[in-house]
This record gives sequence, C-alpha cells and structure tokens, in this order.
Amino acid sequence: MKSISKVFAATVILLNLSLASQAQDKKQDPEKPKKEKKMKLKEHVCTQACHDSGKHVYAHGEKGHVCTDACKK
Repeated sequence: MKSISKVFAATVILLNLSLASQAQDKKQDPEKPKKEKKMKLKEHVCTQACHDSGKHVYAHGEKGHVCTDACKK
C-alpha cells in the first residue's frame, strides 16, 4: 500500500511540475510589447480630405497611418 501511495505522490508532483513549466512559457515578458497584428499596408492615395486640409490624411491600413483610440473601436 505504501508503494502505491509513493507512486501516486510522485505522479502528482511530476504533473504539477509539467503544468507549472507550461504556464511559465506562456507568460509574456512585461518589458516586451505585445506583438500587434501584422497588416499588409497599402500605399497612400490622396483623397479629398488631403486636399481640404493641405496635408496628407492617412486612412487605416495605409503606410504612414498611426492608429489612435478611434481606430481601435
């Protein structure tokens, strides 16, 4: 009976170590920024908004565009 309990205890310990190592692999380093989705960017095409403002107005997905909170909605 003692050998069965020893085998069971060893199995539980090994299982916990295995799960703990997998959980550590999935954690992100807090200093590394999250990888953003890589999107194939299109070349900028001037629109009426560019002509009205006198400067380029980049649409989401165009080279030169910087996402804001409005984009993320």
